[in-house]
Amino acid sequence: MSGALRSLLSLCAHMLWPVSCPVCGAMGEVICEPCLTPLLKPPPPRCLECGEPVPCKLHRGGGRIYSAGLYEGGLREAVLMLKGKYRVMGARLGRACARVLVRPDADLLVPVPLHLDSPRRYNQALVIAEALGRAWDIEALPAARWTKDAPSRSGMSAAQREALTPDFFAFDSVAGARIALVDDVCTTGSTLSRLAEAARGAGADVPAAFTVAQTPY
Repeated sequence: MSGALRSLLSLCAHMLWPVSCPVCGAMGEVICEPCLTPLLKPPPPRCLECGEPVPCKLHRGGGRIYSAGLYEGGLREAVLMLKGKYRVMGARLGRACARVLVRPDADLLVPVPLHLDSPRRYNQALVIAEALGRAWDIEALPAARWTKDAPSRSGMSAAQREALTPDFFAFDSVAGARIALVDDVCTTGSTLSRLAEAARGAGADVPAAFTVAQTPY
């Protein structure tokens, strides 16, 4: 295919679907595969119990939070596009994460639920979990829910995140299951930690959580 024809097709795609790759600017692409792959450089895991770097002196046998990259640059822009209106970005990110993260020994992938009053039309964590599940052959199940109103996590301060308690969440039908939690971004790890506590209270084992990105320390 000639360069001119490729450019014409790209322009037509952009007119029909006005989006461009956040890394290289290619029109008609939520993100190009060659642009996404270099962004995924898994940082050291965090402790699922407290969010601190692993190995954690306080929770040596605790779960871990694994992320595919750092929440900065092109990866941050990709996540923001997913949180906006480009649901398909979740499938791209989930498939890519499955290639760089180690498959867990789990029965279920459970996404962090949307807030009770969220205006978003879909749960971005569920979209990621479904893509991971297809790649890893693990069922993705939206088994968790918020039980109380809380500020959107993107607007929470560190103190508000730490004030979350396990009773902010409830689980359905996870007793006896080995589950891995899924989210888009790990900021302090507190939401995942409280969600893990709630899941354990419902009878599940929670050895790990997975996110697309984590904020730099």
